[in-house]
Amino acid sequence: MSLSRKRQVGLLLSSFALLALTYSLCIPIFEAPDEVWHYAYVRYLAEGHGLPSLADDESGAYQEVAQPPLYYATAALVSRLVSDDDLPELMWHNPNFGYQAGPTVNDNKNMLIHTEREGLPWRGAVLAVRLGRLVSLAFGLLTVVAAWGLGRETFPRRPSLALGAAAVVAFTPQFLFISGVVSNDSAAAALSTCTLWAIARAVNRGITPRRSLGIGLLAGLAGLTKTSCLLLIPIAGLGLLFAASPPSHRRPRVIFGHLLLVGCSAAIVGGWWYLRNGVLYHDPLAIHVHVNTPWGRTSPASLAALLSELPAVYRSFWGSFGWGHVGYPSWVYWMLGGLVAIGLTGWIVSLWRRAIPGQGRIFLLALGWWLIVCAALVQWMRQVHAPHGRLLFPAIGAWALLMVGGWASCSRLTSRLTPSLLAGLALLSLLTPWMVIRPAFTPPRLIEPQAAAATVQSTTLTYDDQARLLGVSVTPASTAPGGRLHVRACWEGLAPMETDYTVFVHLVGRNETRVGERHTYPGLGRFPTSLWPVGRAFCDVYRVPVEKWAPVPELYDVVVGLYDASNGERLVARDAAGVEVGFATVSQVRIAPHPTRMALPSDAQPLDYRLGEHISLIGYHLSGRVQSGSPLTVTLYWRAESHPGEEYRVFVHLLDEGDYVNRDPLTQHDGPPRYGRYPTSAWRAGDLVPDEHVLEIPTLALGQRVRLVAGMYRVDTMERLQITGPDGPLPEEFIPLPRR
Repeated sequence: MSLSRKRQVGLLLSSFALLALTYSLCIPIFEAPDEVWHYAYVRYLAEGHGLPSLADDESGAYQEVAQPPLYYATAALVSRLVSDDDLPELMWHNPNFGYQAGPTVNDNKNMLIHTEREGLPWRGAVLAVRLGRLVSLAFGLLTVVAAWGLGRETFPRRPSLALGAAAVVAFTPQFLFISGVVSNDSAAAALSTCTLWAIARAVNRGITPRRSLGIGLLAGLAGLTKTSCLLLIPIAGLGLLFAASPPSHRRPRVIFGHLLLVGCSAAIVGGWWYLRNGVLYHDPLAIHVHVNTPWGRTSPASLAALLSELPAVYRSFWGSFGWGHVGYPSWVYWMLGGLVAIGLTGWIVSLWRRAIPGQGRIFLLALGWWLIVCAALVQWMRQVHAPHGRLLFPAIGAWALLMVGGWASCSRLTSRLTPSLLAGLALLSLLTPWMVIRPAFTPPRLIEPQAAAATVQSTTLTYDDQARLLGVSVTPASTAPGGRLHVRACWEGLAPMETDYTVFVHLVGRNETRVGERHTYPGLGRFPTSLWPVGRAFCDVYRVPVEKWAPVPELYDVVVGLYDASNGERLVARDAAGVEVGFATVSQVRIAPHPTRMALPSDAQPLDYRLGEHISLIGYHLSGRVQSGSPLTVTLYWRAESHPGEEYRVFVHLLDEGDYVNRDPLTQHDGPPRYGRYPTSAWRAGDLVPDEHVLEIPTLALGQRVRLVAGMYRVDTMERLQITGPDGPLPEEFIPLPRR
């Protein structure tokens, strides 16, 4: 290898190491899939307890006890150098972890509350975890080297493509992420890719006892990282058949001897673990250990049922961070899908032209290994809810080889295409820790209270003289049932707090009906009140979903406050004058269906009357007949032709049919529409407003004829709105409601 090529490989390895270290530093302790249990396994070994089992309740490794021990033993050798007695102090759990806000919304993505204790200088448990993460990084480096070696065997005359295959591995964001945390995935990827490299060398250079022994040893070590790596054995057998090219090597005895050497050496290295599982669990693969977890399936899922989980597998192969809740915008995954599409197109062109860009037999082995690992994941997903793309990483070297081979097959664009695609992938991997991962776990920025208050509508409330709500703004000002509101609230600490209070945001309507709510630690799970500095402020944006069944249209109160989740007790809210307020209403929001989804109910009697310039009465419904001493519910259906812009009151009167001069009602109900929860000033063009009024029918004389009427009047002048019916203006200024 030329000096220039060595520098390129060295630069790639250095870039990977720096990137993986950056990812590791941006990911707080235990904010990676199962890292807390992987680390528990490591410490159990580091403290000299031996291999854990399901019977060892003190191990803390949970279902990870069924994982082969090679990675954990290696990490234990390093982690044992420091004590982690302070580990319980790091386990400050976020009670709202896992809130489903979407992968790009940084809302309660953190399982734990992280403090300055995790910062430099590292010590105790933090240092022990960081050392364990360095072991993952070392295995990640080995994976990149093995991918380069595999590429060299596949493209002996095109070393740039070998470097490209290694770069695909090095710049896959999810692989960088998993190489920066305590996990056995990078070790499985490293030893699987090393095994595939050794098989490729045998294919190109012929089989010898030494090479067969090396393949077996590597396959055995890989089997000690993940159970799925046992499937390397059939790939090794296929590789030996490909490698037996000299006539002397094609004899069945020779081939069988090498196969036996590979199998025996692999069994000697890794077989003891599976024998132990058979003795302990009566299951050599210990699959039931995982199946008997909360995410195990009660019965195997059908292949059709798994189709809906494939997008999650795809996303988590490229980039799904934290505990799988942090990700990219959808367009990024589409762009990454474009890389795959280009590779597939290249292979179609290559097969059409019968021009394979490298060693065809090695490509077959890589494809076979990739398909086997994919099939193993599908089988695993049938038994366990585990749509995790990282479980494909034992074949990431094969994947990278196939990708670069496909790109290279686009012969006219090869000189520019492959470097351009790799540059884009490298740029994505460079930006990810700073623009995706770090913001998901960083507490809110502290600012001066005056600066915070300037960003919201001033609504000063204090809570037990410990915290101050500087203001709130709600967007959008109007939404529909099933929609979502964004409530921006700015807080200031007034005094040190020992209790970690929970923020609540409620949408409250008539009769205190709650149609939306959020509960979270401040900072969207990242900044509990006990950490608030006095005299400093910050702002949160709470996403509040609106129930689909919310009665509409209506104005709902936005209520914000703090409470102690341990007993449900709320902090007393006081306004700027120090007066206690029961419900800390800070704003109102309009919730109404889209006009195109509004229609007059089938049981309503249609009408066609216009009141003034802005409102029409298009129908009504009576709950029954007018009977002495019985209540009657009259539901009016108003439609806003345009925005009224002022307050009107509704009247529903029961008149004696002979009294048209004084019009003194026998009974009446006057009031704002929808009991005041949806005043006309809030109406928008196209609104259909069901408006219920209950009349208490008095005792009527036998044979007395009555008339039911309705209308509207202005609040300030009591002047009734002019009414126009199908035949023109109505002189009475009320609308008759015929009784069927």
